[in-house]
Amino acid sequence: MKAGANLGFGDQSIFVLVAVGIDNEAALAAEFSRLRTIHRIHGSELKSKRLVGKPGVAADIAKYLQHRRLPVFVEVVDKRFFICATMVNHFVIPPVSQEFDGRRDVMEMKNHVAEYLHALAPLPVLQSYINACSAPSISATRTAFVEMAGWLDGRAATDGNAEFILKFVRDTIDEFEQGARSPDGEVNLYLPDPDLSKASNPFWMLPNLSSLTNIYGRINLFRQRKMADVTLVHDEQLQFGHILQSGKKTMEELAQAGKDWSIRNADYRVLERAEMRFLRSEESVGIQAADVLAGFIMRFVQQVQGSEVPAREFTEAYRAFADFTNPGRGTGINYVLPTRMVNLLNLFWL
Repeated sequence: MKAGANLGFGDQSIFVLVAVGIDNEAALAAEFSRLRTIHRIHGSELKSKRLVGKPGVAADIAKYLQHRRLPVFVEVVDKRFFICATMVNHFVIPPVSQEFDGRRDVMEMKNHVAEYLHALAPLPVLQSYINACSAPSISATRTAFVEMAGWLDGRAATDGNAEFILKFVRDTIDEFEQGARSPDGEVNLYLPDPDLSKASNPFWMLPNLSSLTNIYGRINLFRQRKMADVTLVHDEQLQFGHILQSGKKTMEELAQAGKDWSIRNADYRVLERAEMRFLRSEESVGIQAADVLAGFIMRFVQQVQGSEVPAREFTEAYRAFADFTNPGRGTGINYVLPTRMVNLLNLFWL
């Protein structure tokens, strides 16, 4: 059974968001015309779904961007791992303080715990947490804690990692129960805050929101915080557009209030705000380029995740992205994946 098959992921267990830095859309449009001829593509718009068997298109777009020294920012997210990481940060080891939570050793420890859950947590443990997020209540949250603690307790006698995590979970359960008994208890601290659609329907754990804000921080690093003349152009999002705008605004406001943090390949100290707008893909060749690259990377990573060996032409196309990656400048591919998968994917760049 593939990871995520019973969590509603279907055949898309990987989410990919790509941003490309375009300085001349007319030149890119001319390149697209050339690629349509070379690769025998019908229609005026390049769409990832129509290019499943044509990895050379993504490779040629990447080569064009490299030749013009244009930056590319990619976020690759394993949805199951993303859920596990969210569980760790809210449910297993809730926030303590910005100083503590931002320590490198703490972040590494939390990542190891997320990898453990990703590899071994059974479906009932993950599903009970998702249920608590979908219909928050003391009862649903308690059920999620019972599932988690029961599973870890069953492994702790012979598994040092399970024993280590169980200690955190038991401490968190004690805090939760104290809050549940208090009229002022903040029991929802153990669940992520939902985002609301335009119809006021709640959404939890949106990888597109976290990916967008991280790309924003990466562009801020690349631009050395000079963002006033930058425009983020996103494909039209009827359900999520206002959520993405709100997430961007929240990130900017936190930075203005001095509540920012920086990681190895991103700078969240946004001093100058970029503009953000939404367009239909047929209105922007930049969006089309990002879509083609994102679709190709998603399919490649899912192949590797499913223990498939990609054909040589797909591997060669994937290698085209190796030269983009420069953590010090924020460019290239950022993986939100288990370390084993990151190491495996990096082998294809050799």
